[in-house]
Amino acid sequence: MKLTDFVPVPLPAGHPLPEEVRVGPGRRAELADVAARHLAGTWLRVGDPDTLAAAGDPLPDLEMFRLERHPHADDETVARAVAAARGAGGLVAIGSGTVNDVAKRAAHELGIPYVVLGTAASMNGYASGIAALLSRGLKITAPARPPRAILLDTDILAAAPLALTRAGLGDLLSKPVSDSDWWLADRIEGTGYSTLPSLVTDAAVADATAHAAGLATGDRDAHAALGRALVLSGVAMVVAGSSAPASGGEHLLSHLWDMEALAAGRETRLHGAQVGVATCISAALYQRLLRATPVFTEPPPWEDEAARLHAEHGALADSVLGPAKRKHDRAAARVALLRDRWPEIRDGLAARKLPTPAEVRAPLAACGAPNTLEHLGISRADAARVLRIARDIRDRVTVLDVAFEIGVLPRAIGDVLDDAGV
Repeated sequence: MKLTDFVPVPLPAGHPLPEEVRVGPGRRAELADVAARHLAGTWLRVGDPDTLAAAGDPLPDLEMFRLERHPHADDETVARAVAAARGAGGLVAIGSGTVNDVAKRAAHELGIPYVVLGTAASMNGYASGIAALLSRGLKITAPARPPRAILLDTDILAAAPLALTRAGLGDLLSKPVSDSDWWLADRIEGTGYSTLPSLVTDAAVADATAHAAGLATGDRDAHAALGRALVLSGVAMVVAGSSAPASGGEHLLSHLWDMEALAAGRETRLHGAQVGVATCISAALYQRLLRATPVFTEPPPWEDEAARLHAEHGALADSVLGPAKRKHDRAAARVALLRDRWPEIRDGLAARKLPTPAEVRAPLAACGAPNTLEHLGISRADAARVLRIARDIRDRVTVLDVAFEIGVLPRAIGDVLDDAGV
């Protein structure tokens, strides 16, 4: 169906959005016809061995850019995809997170369209206007035009590894806290905020949450509900003009765990699985902010802050310094505004009906998704460390920054983890 039939509210003109979204059984068989409507010239397939097997290797006669098993979306991989796709009229991505990001960014750099057959409801990036990449050691979001068409075959989604599906639910459940981070940043720094992304996603997120238990049993309706919600989450990011409605402080925790693992040569965990647990932490942090007595903390001199960044981020410090410096330059102004307006801001947060950690955990537990640090193999000490420093990696104000600036963190890190139940 057309995207305009898929989205529950009218969308403003001028946004680069998918034209067609198909979610349901048997969509794999429609890939050739859908691609023919949206792509020109010769096409190049993009996938890895696991995603091709999951999809039944559709369009086998097309030339293939084959990623290795467990690939990473990084500068080098995107450059290889761009080189392979030169002269093609379009790309056909067959896969989920990394495959979609690589194809999306390569198509963007070449100025050609792409379509995607998703093989797992594992993340909310299918429809978004960004690609999540590792660039010079830093997890970034790079601009990338969304696919012309998205196909999610619920037969394929239901057969996907359950860990991937559970990760998709974890990624989706961050929406209430990440959207509140966006609202908070606007109140403090005037970054802009809109309720439209919530109108796009809220009903679908509620439907997916209500069906969470069915994900573990292979219920096609549950997988369709999750797939729809994840696509609409990506649409919400496009109309917002950034990832802010779906990616806040909870994502920074996950991104830092990813960055540190890759820098150390370790395999990363599933991003959405980490986000689900991190959302419990962020929800607990918000609840503590609502009842906190502020002790406003003036920012230290940049020289002292730079020394801390080098000490705490080690080999990643050079990647972190740029965004941390830009945010530090505005810190004194943020603290001054918080001192003047905290009661008003706190009341505004309270009116948003933020979820409790238990409310975040319930749908995760219903489908057996990770909802504690132990489930992820992360120690409490490491979680406390990352909660203290994750704010450094992105020039975006989140609840993590505000918690430091009103004196809740780092003093109450242990209490926040207790409250989160992780």
